[in-house]
Amino acid sequence: MSRALGVVAVVGCMLLAGTLQAQTPMEAPAAARPQVNPQEGITVGPFLFSPTVDLSWENRDNIFFSPDNEVSDDVYVARARLMFELPIYNSYIRLSYTPQYRDYKDYNLRENWSHFVVLDGDFDLPSGLKLKTTYRYVSGNLETREVDPGGELVFGDRQFNKNELKASADYWFSPTDALSLEGSYVNLNYDNPRSFYDYSRAIGGLGWLHQISPTLTLGVHYRHEEFNADQTAEYRDSSSDEVTLALDGQASPVLSSRLEVGYRSTSFDNAPNKPAFDDYSGLVTRGSLTLALAHYSTLSLNLVRTDYPSNFDRNAFYTATGGGLVYRLERERLFGYANFQYQNNDYEVADTVTGRNRSDDTTTYGIGVGYRLTSILSLRGSFVHQERDSLHRFSYDANMFLVGLMVGY
Repeated sequence: MSRALGVVAVVGCMLLAGTLQAQTPMEAPAAARPQVNPQEGITVGPFLFSPTVDLSWENRDNIFFSPDNEVSDDVYVARARLMFELPIYNSYIRLSYTPQYRDYKDYNLRENWSHFVVLDGDFDLPSGLKLKTTYRYVSGNLETREVDPGGELVFGDRQFNKNELKASADYWFSPTDALSLEGSYVNLNYDNPRSFYDYSRAIGGLGWLHQISPTLTLGVHYRHEEFNADQTAEYRDSSSDEVTLALDGQASPVLSSRLEVGYRSTSFDNAPNKPAFDDYSGLVTRGSLTLALAHYSTLSLNLVRTDYPSNFDRNAFYTATGGGLVYRLERERLFGYANFQYQNNDYEVADTVTGRNRSDDTTTYGIGVGYRLTSILSLRGSFVHQERDSLHRFSYDANMFLVGLMVGY
């Protein structure tokens, strides 16, 4: 308990805040936490200051996600967020800093601290031009979804740094039509790259937007992507092109969409004396559909189908295909969720150890409930189960119980 008390003491000195999107394989979805209203906070000069502190205790029965000889442990997490927002008429600039302290009861982490910085701006100009910019910085270790969004990597106690920059510009040349430009750049590097490898990713795109209704936009987008791995994995370098159709907004009073569907092709630079890979091509899907139900609840269908860079054996990529349902309840002081998620990660090159093809079936389900004691104080609890059916050394079953306290806006 001394470590748990230490975590509480650290947070007590912070005066900070925080909720994050799910970053590790066993974290409950964002619906497991009470909604945060960025329009609430403390006025500090021209800024709106929204602080939050999130304390949690977790019990995990397989902290290394191993197939045999599972190790259980208690995990204490103190997460905080400082968010400053500067409103500018119909635009804003926002800065958010989230430090996180994580400690295990028995296992000794190489680094207990993770840091998340987000600087973003949204500018709606009278000329019809809408600009959005975002810069994200992450310094972490167990936040493996920041490194590998598809979930191949589930545990990695190695510190990494991630810089991500995104920008988009929509020019509405008529009340219903616009031209769109977008770009993004990601650079990720490890202090000691044993869990994954260093890489950079650059994406550029253009599109056309059409306002179907005041609340729903249809978009057609073309994007080109360049992925560059470090010298130890340069045979994984690739170029991708995709064309997608997107629906974004409120399709009806009870149905909203943030769904994108299209076609994607990825080709690899098969250099001499390096592994050769077949190019990937096929359907790409990402996003969700959300249905508003009675009693202040929603049901969301999440879908994914795309290729992700791989770190397994001599594979350059794997294809992720999956979907899930998330039910969320927000009723007065009570909030809760239930979710089910399935994803298949399929690999092209067989395992050199066993000679067998690798295809991972990962199933996740969870349930959680919380209660707002006051407008700024909430209690919550949740349970998450995850299992992966793969080659034996990559298979696992894991469970997590969580109890948390959140204070702030």
